[in-house]
Order: sequence, then structure tokens, then C-alpha cells
Amino acid sequence: MPTKSLHLPRPSAAMLVAVTALFISLGGASYAAFSVPANSVGTAQLQHSSVVHSKLRFNSVSFQDIQPQAIGLRRADLNQLQQRVASTCGSGQAIGAIQNNGKVNCNAARPAEFGTTTPSAVPVPVGGATVDSLTLPTGSSYMAFANPQVSGVPGKNETCSLTVGANKQTRTASVPAGGSVNIPLQVAGPSGTAIVSCAGAGAASVTGAINALETSTNN
Repeated sequence: MPTKSLHLPRPSAAMLVAVTALFISLGGASYAAFSVPANSVGTAQLQHSSVVHSKLRFNSVSFQDIQPQAIGLRRADLNQLQQRVASTCGSGQAIGAIQNNGKVNCNAARPAEFGTTTPSAVPVPVGGATVDSLTLPTGSSYMAFANPQVSGVPGKNETCSLTVGANKQTRTASVPAGGSVNIPLQVAGPSGTAIVSCAGAGAASVTGAINALETSTNN
């Protein structure tokens, strides 16, 4: 009785091709992942929107990688940046703060202040003399102050005046035993020249000063 052969039949050429194709389809992706040469992947190989934030190395993108003038208002965080100043304040106001969007907050401007002081005592004869003067710029109104210090003969009366435009205040004081007296003066008036003048019953000398604050503008 003949026996069956223990040898398996040799695979055909078609079978070999099919097995090879199956192997490549199952393991080809892994093979490709380990066989890509360095520096071989370029922009053409990257799929659109394929690189996400989680794939970027921490601190890998710096300011040098950003194109100059590429970031505008749509990409900028306006809570950290400030736009250019886009508005102004009116007359009699000053900028107090600038908002992120460039708009300004306006506050009332401080009044302009002007002042002058005589460097030394001015001799004042009986007939009187100008002690000090101050030019007040045009376009505003002012409140002027003066406090001349008169040194003279005790018991004698000394008179000083502060004139601003057509407005004038005059006060008289008696020189005390110490030989010196202050005569405070205050006048509101227009622009022009503020003048302090003094006269007395006897020879005296006066050290004067004028200070003026802008109270309103005449624009």
C-alpha cells in the first residue's frame, strides 16, 4: 500500500507575491517611521494644520522667529499693550491717564503760577516808589498776592498798594517798635502788569514779592 508523502507542497510564485504584499501593508508604516533620514522632511511633506501647540518644544519659538510688523491689533493682547494716543484734552485740561485703546482721561489743568521777588530792599522816599512789578501773560485773568515788608521809623505810617490792571488795593500800617511791618495785599485783575508801590511819612525800605495764579482763560 503506497504511503502519502510527508513533504508539503512548495508554494507557488503567486502565493509568495501575495504574502509579501500583506507583510508590506501591515509593517510598512513602522518601517518607514524608522527609516526616514534626518533633515529629509520639508514643508511639502507636512500636512496643513498638522503641527499643533503640544508638538512645539517649550520656549522653542522666540521673538526672532516672528516676522517684523507681523502682529497687529487682532493678535496683540491689548490688556498688556497700549495703542497710540488717539485723542486730546480741551482748553484748561491736561492728560491724567491713557487707556489701552489710546483714548485719554482728562483732568482739570493746574492753574498757571507766576511770581517775582525783589533781590534786596528798595529805598522808599516820602513821595513813594515802585517796589516790584510782574508781567502777567495775555489771554487770562489772575489773582495776585503781595506781602511787602516795610522797615521804617517806629510809630510812622507806611502805605503800600497792589495794582493789577484797573484794580487796586491800598493798605496802611504803623511801623511797630521793632521797626518792621508786613502789609498783605490781594487783587484780582486781567493780564498786564502787576505793580507793588509803597510810600510813607518817613524814609523806609521795602522788600516785596508778587505771586499770581491764573483763575480763568479768555479763549
